[in-house]
Amino acid sequence: MLVTSTLMGRAAGMLQGWIALDDRIRSWWDADLVDAHDPRRSAVASIPLPRPYVAGAAPTSPPWYTTMFSWDTYFTNLALLVHDRPDLVRDHIENYLVMVGKYGYMPNGNDEGMATRSQVPLFPDSIWRYLVRTADGDLLRRAYLALCEEYRGYWSAPHHATDCGLATNADLGDPVLDWRLAAEAETGLDWTSLWEGDVTATAPVMTNSALVRYAEVLAAMASALHLSAEAHAWRQDAEQRAARIRSLCWDESTGFFYDYMYREDRHVRQAAVTGFWPLWAGVASAYQAQRAAASLPRFLHPYGLATTETAAPSPYGDLLDKTDLQWMYPAGWPPLHIMTCWALDRYGLAGEARRSVTGYLTSVLGHYQADGELYEKYNVVDGTLELPNARYGTITLHGWTSASVVLLGRRLFHDAAIDEQVPGQPV
Repeated sequence: MLVTSTLMGRAAGMLQGWIALDDRIRSWWDADLVDAHDPRRSAVASIPLPRPYVAGAAPTSPPWYTTMFSWDTYFTNLALLVHDRPDLVRDHIENYLVMVGKYGYMPNGNDEGMATRSQVPLFPDSIWRYLVRTADGDLLRRAYLALCEEYRGYWSAPHHATDCGLATNADLGDPVLDWRLAAEAETGLDWTSLWEGDVTATAPVMTNSALVRYAEVLAAMASALHLSAEAHAWRQDAEQRAARIRSLCWDESTGFFYDYMYREDRHVRQAAVTGFWPLWAGVASAYQAQRAAASLPRFLHPYGLATTETAAPSPYGDLLDKTDLQWMYPAGWPPLHIMTCWALDRYGLAGEARRSVTGYLTSVLGHYQADGELYEKYNVVDGTLELPNARYGTITLHGWTSASVVLLGRRLFHDAAIDEQVPGQPV
């Protein structure tokens, strides 16, 4: 009885801590806004944007985190919708459309130095969520045209195409970064050992799962615009890519999804939590989802999910030290916890979904209560902020860490409705 009472007391304390932090985050959205005149942007060649945006930067974050990053902003958008701030999501969408109009795609971030590549294309999912929420017909028409241009003209362009029918990641000519690093930066995982030093030889499951969802969003938009033939074509596109992921990225011997090295017809050697993204996108069969869920212990540690199952040497030789590989064990990242939790929830694996984030949220709340800060990444093995592969250190951050608190806290404490969290209907 004493043990039960103690556990209940801890759970109640965690709940109260989350409620207080969630309320605090509501006040941060406006405080974290950045506009064209923000003095912190003077040190970079900013791409001019018409609307202010919620940057990831906490007051103590490096000034370069005042950039509007593509996939960071996706997670911020989801939290803003939960917090009833569609006005700020609309501003982000308008900025996104401006950049697509200028470049043909949303760059990695709104800095000229990042304009030779995009980032994993999750953002369109948040545009559809906004449209469902607001029924904004004018934005629907404009967004559909811009997203068609981005999907066809950029993500389906020759530099992303492979002979296996899945997409790779690539860069169009960064004048500073090594071409391998520039291509890897397009995934958002800068840097990692996962792709063995050359992501362009790989069809990443995260990129292709996001593109399945992107095509579904375009199908939904076309249907809402009464373009039935186009909606059908987009659904076919999504289904064909999904079938290739199920075939080429699935490893039956381990029961998990891996990135596919199409030039060598093999999987990458490392397992990563991005292998759950086909569940997030609804690509996995029921059988594959059940088997993939059994792999959760390979990544799950007392304080969350490690990005990869194990650590690995740097595949870049003298170009990068192992300490630069921040997207690797034992680092746990907020966006990958969100995606994994929703992936498991999509297939009704509620217990696994809760287990995937309980330790992580405990760690985030514990550090916040200790020093009043959120961080970009955490050591999920020992619960500290010390990481042997921190690249530029473990910095303070709002952004997607705030989003993870908003979204996963509701999942953990309130069992928020799945249809508010995972991709799916209405499509």
